[in-house]
Amino acid sequence: MPSACLPTATETEPALPWTGRNPVCAGWFEMRSARVPRDARPVYDEDMDCIIGYHRSFASVASTYDLTGQVVALDACVDADGAGRARLLVAGTLWQPRVRGMTRSGAAGEGLAAPATTLARLRGRFIALARQPLHFTLAALADMHEPDRFVPLHILRLVIRCGTRLAAAADMARFAAPITRRGVPTALELTLRPRDHTVLRVRTWPVAG
Repeated sequence: MPSACLPTATETEPALPWTGRNPVCAGWFEMRSARVPRDARPVYDEDMDCIIGYHRSFASVASTYDLTGQVVALDACVDADGAGRARLLVAGTLWQPRVRGMTRSGAAGEGLAAPATTLARLRGRFIALARQPLHFTLAALADMHEPDRFVPLHILRLVIRCGTRLAAAADMARFAAPITRRGVPTALELTLRPRDHTVLRVRTWPVAG
């Protein structure tokens, strides 16, 4: 068989699921879609240990967005966001609206003031994002178990969905996006085998402020 017809390593590497536990807190990571308003505050769900969306209060309207920047709900609000408000909004079993506290991961936040139906919709959007299949090669899976190289699956899915697509070989797709890890600006580049949604490689590196 001519060498040009032989399958490449990227075509034949097995697709493995993620079955391990996160080596670090998934809530440390954020990828903010360009469609999310700049003044919208992230909503961290302590029960899920993830940022699941964004919330913005202005005048008499509270807007809630999913991770892709789509509007989830428009509700009436009593008070607008301001300089004195916490940067992070937190939802969870132990959190009360507008009450400040610390999350289990050590972040300062303020309880999300939103109707239960809005929070349920936001969680539903996050769960729907998680249904997108994603697999890993053996090398990529090994990297995911390393605390310094781990990136949560929902962040990888967001990079594929909302990131910038880069030039790649015919059997691959490459995406790039800015993210933050514990508030540190970080660049992420992901190489994917599109035919079975298998991650071939994930690279991250800090970006100078």
